[in-house]
Amino acid sequence: MATRRYTPRIRQVQILQRQERVAAAAAELHAEKGVVATSYTDIARRAGVSLPTVHSYFPTQAALMSACTGCVEARAPGLPVPAILAAPDLHAAARTLVNAMDRLHAYFEPWASWRQETAIPFLADLNATHRAQLTGVLIQLLDRHLKGSQVSHAAVLESLLSFDLWQRLVRQHGLKRGRVRAILTDLLMAALGPAPSTTIQPGPRKRS
Repeated sequence: MATRRYTPRIRQVQILQRQERVAAAAAELHAEKGVVATSYTDIARRAGVSLPTVHSYFPTQAALMSACTGCVEARAPGLPVPAILAAPDLHAAARTLVNAMDRLHAYFEPWASWRQETAIPFLADLNATHRAQLTGVLIQLLDRHLKGSQVSHAAVLESLLSFDLWQRLVRQHGLKRGRVRAILTDLLMAALGPAPSTTIQPGPRKRS
């Protein structure tokens, strides 16, 4: 029987595969029971590896959270920034943005519902980064369609697009997601104030 030869490259691939499996197992458990309640023993059992293996791959909580985040975000639906910015008007852009945020909130809900930002500083930093990215997109969008400073407008719109409001409408009030999307689109437009009139005003009559 031929002896299997393990080259450094093969071993490195195997290590990376086990690391990914451990990170995926941790992400699943975080969605099921939260970060705080998930132990390294739980992760080792779910991933099918030894406890020392988990510690060797991710010796700190920050290292583990970073790997989990990468695993979760790699599968997340993306924010279609080009489509949002290319929309012909604000209403079309708001509708595209709301639809995209609805998909993102639904995807991240299993992890976000645990609300453990105060217990895990890494989560608070991550959420702050996501909010800053969304605010940046909103400022670009408003700069394209409106005049003047858009920072305050962007802050209001970011709040209306938050996970907390989305979850309250969908889960606590039991509204259908399609209805929630329509409500949030209307709220975004209302927050921007009345749309500029495009009606051509008649000029003064000429005397005959």
